[in-house]
Amino acid sequence: MRFQGTALAALLISLLIPAPAATAAPLDPQLVPKLLLSAGRVDSRRDTTGKGTGYFLDAGYTRSFLNMGIAHKDFNGETIDNVYLGVGLSNIVQLQIGIGTEDVVTRVRHDFNLTAISDFFTGTKRNRYNMSLGNRITFTVAAENYRADDRFDNVHIGFGLLY
Repeated sequence: MRFQGTALAALLISLLIPAPAATAAPLDPQLVPKLLLSAGRVDSRRDTTGKGTGYFLDAGYTRSFLNMGIAHKDFNGETIDNVYLGVGLSNIVQLQIGIGTEDVVTRVRHDFNLTAISDFFTGTKRNRYNMSLGNRITFTVAAENYRADDRFDNVHIGFGLLY
């Protein structure tokens, strides 16, 4: 079928461009587009042959089940820059594939809202759709595998701010 590429492009564009208010159906706020800026510590998964520890800076965008992001990592002066595209369930779990300065990389990422974590352990219920500062601070965990060089395989943890 020759229209598959066009139909797929139209579907992706319709998911990324918000509908006008007059025609938009009410959406679950959990599925509304989100931009997350995060930073933290990155550690190599290889004890003796890895690149060591460093820091990361990350920007990610999610919309329903699609997500994308960019990241910069610094391992004691040796830097890696990547661009990612993936699928997942909002910020709860993201499966991504990317390309960057060290070839192809796959990543599993979780961004947990600190209020939701607190509510889980204390048994309280708060409005999770409220965009107060408490609902915007997130805890980020991710693991990456590099196809070309496993010395760069890493795990990173950090904090972010949701916009």
